[in-house]
Amino acid sequence: MIERFSEKDIKGLLVLSKLEKWDYSEADLHTIFSTGDVFGHRNEKGDIVSSVAVVLYENQSAFIGMVIVRKDYRKQGLAGQLMKHCLQILSPEVNAYLIATKEGEHLYKKAGFKTVDYVSKYISSEYIPRAFKASGFYTRFLTRRDFKGVLKLDEAAFGDNRKLFLKSRIQQAEKAVVLQNKQNKMMGYGLAVRTPSNIVIGPVVAPHAEAAMLVIDELAKSYKEKLRIDLSSHEETLKKLVKNHGFQLQNEPPVMAYGVKPLSARQGNLFAIAAQAFG
Repeated sequence: MIERFSEKDIKGLLVLSKLEKWDYSEADLHTIFSTGDVFGHRNEKGDIVSSVAVVLYENQSAFIGMVIVRKDYRKQGLAGQLMKHCLQILSPEVNAYLIATKEGEHLYKKAGFKTVDYVSKYISSEYIPRAFKASGFYTRFLTRRDFKGVLKLDEAAFGDNRKLFLKSRIQQAEKAVVLQNKQNKMMGYGLAVRTPSNIVIGPVVAPHAEAAMLVIDELAKSYKEKLRIDLSSHEETLKKLVKNHGFQLQNEPPVMAYGVKPLSARQGNLFAIAAQAFG
């Protein structure tokens, strides 16, 4: 039986995540619960053995993530039940998106999802700081007064309003910066968030690849641990720039969509996503 979980279940969800080698943190789960819902199954002992998160944004787009089934409960149809449940609770007007693992791609196709894009996952075991400038731009630390401007930039870049998510994610971030031009106009922003296995750089919004790299460098340069950034697949210029700083391509999972209603037009300046569960 599928159950809707609450923040009281975070401990059990973390146990499942760790057992199956996913790297969700407690802060990640609080962010998910602040923005969406988490469903799953328990066994007869009350242990959580499956999960799925549905994050619904304001303009009728949703991201599905955290699709996890404990190894000894696989091949029992639990993941299929969860996907069916997610699609049933969403309005027909909602476009649902997910970023697929290789193992899950067949399941999502069977549920009616179609590949619409790819993301490029890059990892840096040791970031290489290099002198880098984007002409006409500078970065500074994000403050509370910047939130409205960040929200406006993010909505234009992402194509939907992510107010609740951004509020929680900024609180979760270890580093948060904004990008400004010479006229002191805010032109972009970026976050760095710690997970159990690495530092995730993203979202990153900027007017072009060189400016995005300036944001990334400011976020990354003081870290000695492993860094991760998930880039839009078509950002060839930024891919070359991050490689020059020590990032290496790991894989390119597909972005899959379910639904027919077109999203608001994006400006093409969302250079790095927040995480696979959030887009």
